[in-house]
Amino acid sequence: MNKLLVTGQLLVLSGCLSALQAEDKVNFEKDVYPFLKNSCVDCHRAPYLKEGRTRPTKPKADLRFDSAFGIVAGGENGAVVVPGDASKSPILQRTMLDSEHDDFMPPKGDVLTDEQKKTLEKWITEGADFGGWKGSDEARPDDAKDTFK
Repeated sequence: MNKLLVTGQLLVLSGCLSALQAEDKVNFEKDVYPFLKNSCVDCHRAPYLKEGRTRPTKPKADLRFDSAFGIVAGGENGAVVVPGDASKSPILQRTMLDSEHDDFMPPKGDVLTDEQKKTLEKWITEGADFGGWKGSDEARPDDAKDTFK
């Protein structure tokens, strides 16, 4: 009887720990996208017409942060996220440079706080899962992927 009780308690405890770990996982749409939208999307979004222009303004470095497929695709310099390896992910590394460095991001507007950088790092380390978030479908290529898998 005692073995059964202990086994049951361990199963309950295991279930609670699993639930807590799932809650701790970074939710891209809720935890990451809001600060990317605030700090990055103005320069890295689908082509759009600026007031007074006749040709669309393209995303800087051909890199989009307004969609999962844009982040997965990377830009003219290649991948910006290496799932599972924040140290090799330029999206994070460029935010950690000295603000006077040519490659520091974002060069204008709100820089990421230390807490936002930690959240971004955790999201990447966890595998860079977008959950159900897809973002903008504007100018979506036919062969676009919404996940890193």
